[in-house]
Amino acid sequence: MTIFRRRPQPAPAVITREEAGLRIGRIIETMSRLTEVIVEETKLVRAGAYGRAGKLHEEKGKLSSRYMMDVNGLGANADAVAEQSSEAVEEIRRLHVAFRAALDENLAVLGTARGVAESLMRGVADGIAQKGAPKTYAAGGGYGAKPAAPAPVAISRGA
Repeated sequence: MTIFRRRPQPAPAVITREEAGLRIGRIIETMSRLTEVIVEETKLVRAGAYGRAGKLHEEKGKLSSRYMMDVNGLGANADAVAEQSSEAVEEIRRLHVAFRAALDENLAVLGTARGVAESLMRGVADGIAQKGAPKTYAAGGGYGAKPAAPAPVAISRGA
């Protein structure tokens, strides 16, 4: 059996007070934009515009990655962060609360949409299985066989 080991991660770079301030500014911009994208995606999914909502996926991924990278970088530089203005740190907290609320709503809407889509797909599969079931009678007068299990259904996203 092979055991995979993670490569040792390099120690995070120590940043200056000024660099921490710039990074906090970028976190504020990133969180603001990420919240906007999530709110937009929620609106689009609610409206049934799934194609347009799906186009936000790439931007959402890039913003999320940048946010995590910057937050992790600041986490290793608590001294530089402590030297920042309380207003900047409070702005990050405020944005985080707004982001969390938008994300909770987004996850609820996406969960509902996923549930509806799964229910529709089950209905389609059951309908296909019923059409393909044999229409014969057994010796006792009822249908001869149990209804067939729904056949797998595949969706092509091609044009």
